[in-house]
Amino acid sequence: MSHSIKVCSYLLLPLIYLLVNVKIVSLGESFPVTIVTFLPVLLLLYVERINLKKLMIALGVGAALTLFNYVFGKSLDTSKYVTSTMLFVYIVIIIGMVWSIRFKTVSPHNYRKILRFFYAVVALVVMLAAMEMAQIILTGGSSLMEVISKYLIYSNSYVLNFIKFGGKRTTALYFEPAFFALALISIWLSIKQFGIKTPKTDAMILAGIVLSGSFSGVMTFILFYLLEWAFQYLNKEAIRKKLPLAIISLAVFIVGVVFAFPYIATRVGDLGTEGSSSYYRIIGPLVMVGYSLTNIDGVVRFGSLYEYVASFGIFNGADVGKTIDNGLYLLIIYFSWFAVILTGWYLFKVGKMMVSAFGNNQNFRVQLYLFTPISLFFTGSIFSPEYAFLIVCPFILRKALNIVKT
Repeated sequence: MSHSIKVCSYLLLPLIYLLVNVKIVSLGESFPVTIVTFLPVLLLLYVERINLKKLMIALGVGAALTLFNYVFGKSLDTSKYVTSTMLFVYIVIIIGMVWSIRFKTVSPHNYRKILRFFYAVVALVVMLAAMEMAQIILTGGSSLMEVISKYLIYSNSYVLNFIKFGGKRTTALYFEPAFFALALISIWLSIKQFGIKTPKTDAMILAGIVLSGSFSGVMTFILFYLLEWAFQYLNKEAIRKKLPLAIISLAVFIVGVVFAFPYIATRVGDLGTEGSSSYYRIIGPLVMVGYSLTNIDGVVRFGSLYEYVASFGIFNGADVGKTIDNGLYLLIIYFSWFAVILTGWYLFKVGKMMVSAFGNNQNFRVQLYLFTPISLFFTGSIFSPEYAFLIVCPFILRKALNIVKT
């Protein structure tokens, strides 16, 4: 009986990927409720034991950062402070729980059931994206995307406008293309925790990322695959035994990159084009980041971001942008040098992990830990429970499957 309870609870995880952007109800204008709003409660389903010391450390760091932001942050809109602060505290609780919980172990005979559910989720969202793309190519618009948009936490009207002007991007069951790509990479990492090769699913996920048109998604997937190739083949023993296989797999990869090169070159070129999404996400906000790191009044208090960003007059398409679409920049604007120091420390730990991974990258361990800092470049809504779920789900499975001790 206990096994059936476990499998029922862990089968929730792939299902949540389908529902993560589906709005249940809205509390005010800016707080949509989804299934992952209840993530701390859902996590209690999986608790075997909780390490209170770890939880207290996580909550302590969160409290210290909140206090720093309140004391040194410039307030431009007090009305949104409480909501914004609560979201940050919520994310700290979720990360703290995942770090400090010992999860119930999934019994090996249930692996296949969970994997099948993940495969079904991938097939569904990628097929949906393919249908949207077919409709865009044939009709120049997507009524399918419009219908789905009505049920999501945010309208994807900007994507629909982009399509009207000849753009080709899909969102499947998500509110924007970058979040769609992020969800696919998160699912991919979740599947990789089972320690098996899944070439068909890998190909489907890559197809979905390409359909999303997310440059960050395509580049992340290329990076993760290159890393896996390096860890697998760049050691003495593997080079001796598997040289032909290494050369063939690298050749296939290079052919793929050659085909994708025009797209990659265009998107890299966009970095210098004011008004493009790449420029707005990476180059434009650098002036704010620099100001936050060099001026005492450069830190912004929670809830005041829109006014602060608008004051810099950086264009996002035809309008002046009011959002930061880059999580790392957002952290620096809220926490200044603390964000830089914590990110640097985390990347140093991942770097050490990378060095020891040659010949033995267990269950894509390096990619899993790299996913967190890389995901910051996909979106600015890093204080949302929806984003938090995509980050923590592969970690939950890593702990619950217990295939590899880390």
